Amino acid sequence: MKTMVIQIRTGTMMNMDTNIAMKMAQAALEKGYGVRIFGYGEGVTLIKKDQDPKRFPNVGNETKEMLPKGLEVVVCETCCKARGVARGEEIEGTKIGSLTNDLSRFVAEGDRMVTIAR
Repeated sequence: MKTMVIQIRTGTMMNMDTNIAMKMAQAALEKGYGVRIFGYGEGVTLIKKDQDPKRFPNVGNETKEMLPKGLEVVVCETCCKARGVARGEEIEGTKIGSLTNDLSRFVAEGDRMVTIAR
């Protein structure tokens, strides 16, 4: 199976970048790709459970819906600590990990990579 890697570096409520990443992930899953998303910087907000946005789509709910379809989501632990996102606050099935272990594995094993950042 081919794998698409998406690195997201903007937060869920900053702009529509995360929503675009989720639409890309959904399209790739529908075409039979494995999809791995790595959140870095503000992108760690992707895994925060109990999101309740009023004016943006709920990417937390979208993440939960795609996890059983083959989506893997990992975010940077150092970036989480810097932003006050603690272990136990992540959506079940997502992971707080590291650049060294997780992003490097995603890149090495992935067939395509897209970075979404500002």
